[in-house]
Amino acid sequence: MDQIENYINNTLSAAERADFEQALKTDPALAEAVAFYVQAQQAAQAEARARRKAELDQLGTQMSRARQRTTFYTYATAASVILCLGLGYWLLTQDPRPKAQDKAWATTYIEKNFSTLTTKMGSGGDSIQIGISAYNTGNLEKSQAIFNDLLQRDSLNAEVQKYSGIVSLRRGDYDQAIKHFHRLGTRTDLMSNPGKFYEALALLQQNLPLNKSKAENLLKEVKAAKLEGWKEVEY
Repeated sequence: MDQIENYINNTLSAAERADFEQALKTDPALAEAVAFYVQAQQAAQAEARARRKAELDQLGTQMSRARQRTTFYTYATAASVILCLGLGYWLLTQDPRPKAQDKAWATTYIEKNFSTLTTKMGSGGDSIQIGISAYNTGNLEKSQAIFNDLLQRDSLNAEVQKYSGIVSLRRGDYDQAIKHFHRLGTRTDLMSNPGKFYEALALLQQNLPLNKSKAENLLKEVKAAKLEGWKEVEY
């Protein structure tokens, strides 16, 4: 086998090579041994190539996955940075207070300013005070009845119209509150008139699809004309 290997690897001298080739012609066993050796070498080389190819394919797959992970992490990191920057900018530009035209803003204003009513003397005298007292003690139904009765007797009493609207608003009767405040807002004979401002509050509290745009228009009018409540309006 050493001689066959030396012959295949071309390490024999010229004389040795000539003798070996002459023996191949006359010795079938030697010729068969050489053929077997060559086939074995070819098979070994084919197996080695197949194994190497499999190793390279596996390496290529691993590298591809690594590139995909790297690309994903790169994009994910970039997206996270952009998101954080955008969120940070948004938070910095947001006013922590609720904005006009929002239901939350209207609710905050109503809770702050309409929890109790200040007793004032007006047309109707003691009856107005009784209505306010009933309101302040939480008896909204009695208060509403008193103010409705006063309106029936004097429909032009702006103070009673305002209180009737406020009681309706606190009771959740937004349609009635809007009617009271709208009538009040159309008055042009008053020194101070919160009708349009209060109507906008009621519209926002009612929270119907078209109410926000109606409230927005009213609040713009309040601010432009500096009507009562204009300082509360922020855009």
